[in-house]
Amino acid sequence: MSIKYVIAIDPSINNVGCAVFEKSSKKLLDKIIIHPSKFVKNGTYLQKARDICGQIVKVMESVSKNGYPFEDTQLVTEIPQHFGVGGYMSRESGAMLKLTFIAGMIFNITDNVISYEPNQWKGQLPKDVVARRLQKLYPKEKIFDLKTKKFIIDHNIADAIGIGHKCLYGKIE
Repeated sequence: MSIKYVIAIDPSINNVGCAVFEKSSKKLLDKIIIHPSKFVKNGTYLQKARDICGQIVKVMESVSKNGYPFEDTQLVTEIPQHFGVGGYMSRESGAMLKLTFIAGMIFNITDNVISYEPNQWKGQLPKDVVARRLQKLYPKEKIFDLKTKKFIIDHNIADAIGIGHKCLYGKIE
């Protein structure tokens, strides 16, 4: 099995960031935000997760040249990490459960999936610091405005680019 593409995923039950890379050149090919389709927008988190995973499969199919995406495409996804006291709100709101649920469903898409907890791919760096580094690493992409210190793209896409960069290069510098 030869991996040709890496699809990095920043999962969420409502806004999933995806970044598609060609593995050999380490080139960022595409960046995508996935939302639950209008048919399940107000559905249960199970319906939303199924819909989102179906859309991830379609992204896999669109980048694969072989027509069968599971052989040449590696998924890399962020998985939840418990943050102790700081994670109280996400735990109480059910957000952690939903995030864990969709991460598990992503693992069911293919055997070619790896994961990182947030501190494994970005350490303790805040989102804006990671975004500034990514903007310097990918100067042609409009990720972060260094002057206004604001995201240009959805922060979930920025995280997906960071997760993919970590997978391909080993770290974000």
